[in-house]
Amino acid sequence: MKFFVPLSTKIVKVRNMLNEMETFAKRLRQARVKEKISMEALSRLLNGLVSKQAISKYEAAKMMPSSTILIALADALRVDLDYFFRSFAFDVQEMKVSFRKKASVGRKDIEALKVNIQDEIERYLEIEEILGDEGDSFEGIPCEQVLLSYNDMVQYAQFVRNKWQLGSDPIANVQDMLEANGVKFITTEGPDGFDGVSGMINGKFPVIVLNSKIGTAERKRFTALHELGHLLFNDKFSEKLSTREIENMCNAFANEMLLPTSVIAKTLEGKNKISLNELIFLQETYGISIDAIMYKLYQKGIVTEKRYKSFRIRKNVEKETFGKVVDKERFLELQTKKVSRFKAMVYSALAQQLITASKAASLLKCSVTTVRDTVNVI
Repeated sequence: MKFFVPLSTKIVKVRNMLNEMETFAKRLRQARVKEKISMEALSRLLNGLVSKQAISKYEAAKMMPSSTILIALADALRVDLDYFFRSFAFDVQEMKVSFRKKASVGRKDIEALKVNIQDEIERYLEIEEILGDEGDSFEGIPCEQVLLSYNDMVQYAQFVRNKWQLGSDPIANVQDMLEANGVKFITTEGPDGFDGVSGMINGKFPVIVLNSKIGTAERKRFTALHELGHLLFNDKFSEKLSTREIENMCNAFANEMLLPTSVIAKTLEGKNKISLNELIFLQETYGISIDAIMYKLYQKGIVTEKRYKSFRIRKNVEKETFGKVVDKERFLELQTKKVSRFKAMVYSALAQQLITASKAASLLKCSVTTVRDTVNVI
């Protein structure tokens, strides 16, 4: 006895198959870009199991691999099988990834970084969707004026501090503060020269991504808040401003967020001379580098241009003594080894049996054994 299959059902199946092929094709290319290897190199990595021509057909969505080859591709490209068929949450190309001026970063490094950023954000959004928890709500900062100057950014940093009820107190943990105000905070390993990037995902989710290799706690905190300046005000900067001027304005925003002018006025204003120990005290208390403190003092006219230049010269010339003292990390972010929100969400979903140990391992990019050994359900 034959069963009639409606044409509409057949069409849906064909469409699903085509969508799966297209998703696989894009993900395969991304996984290869992440590893910074060519199709030919990937074929060699697979010991000839798959030809360059076959890989080309896979990436053109003209052919699908067998299950054996699929597993081999996943192993060679250091991804799990789920990665190849995960739907795309957003287009990472919409995020403008920039590098410091002196950095020499190749095209392959940039493209690999973008793939890593997309992967980190998508896994974060995926576990939020599984749990039905988008985190704290995010409210943009109202800004009706065109931003033109250093002082504009200082004023808006003060406004943000007030709106987020920070007062003039030190920010104990920047990541906690950002996530408490609806900003998703993510780290990924990137090349030298890349510090961070920020953006609105699908016009809904605010994200800040930092390079996990950033050195000191002070620099991490400053970079995160610099990116917050971009996130909040990128569409408000005057078109007359150069990229460098905008970057300097976001630096001003980060500086004021970390160390309010009111604190500087209370502790250092009016002093003819300032002890290095006074600056160290502010660094340890507010988590901002001595370099950034000195620049703020210069901008506020508390330190003259001559004294500021003298400070810069001493730091560069007396590297064995003065330079090391200034560059030393002194701020210890509270609970630096705390479990991140992302990790906590993955283990929450696992404990509630919303995901398997295998899925948790995939999201956390670790082994299933590690997940099972650390889940500790109570």
